[in-house]
Amino acid sequence: MKLTIDSICLISSILDKIKIDDKFINDMFLIGKEAKGKEAKDIDMIKNKIGMNIMLKLGSKLHEVRDELIKFVAVYKEISEEEAAKVDMIEVIKDLILDEDFTSFLKRMAVPKQKK
Repeated sequence: MKLTIDSICLISSILDKIKIDDKFINDMFLIGKEAKGKEAKDIDMIKNKIGMNIMLKLGSKLHEVRDELIKFVAVYKEISEEEAAKVDMIEVIKDLILDEDFTSFLKRMAVPKQKK
């Protein structure tokens, strides 16, 4: 993903409105720490817990970021906003998870807020 001013501003707006902040990220890290030394089935349960927390957080606020999401998808996929509104979001999410530039950007946003 090419991180443009438009895409970065849209990501920032989306994260702000959904309230994905350092507290939420820290909470997910703390849940993840529970997996240390656990058996595979327990690790899977912890991963599911993290995933469900993220989905609930995102799902409860999606209506507030609809316009930003459409604009972001349009910028990300280099398509019109009309086309972006019809894109399969599951596929976009899968693409974003695999996009090293995107994930690296999010990590850089979170790291300065983390206590080292």
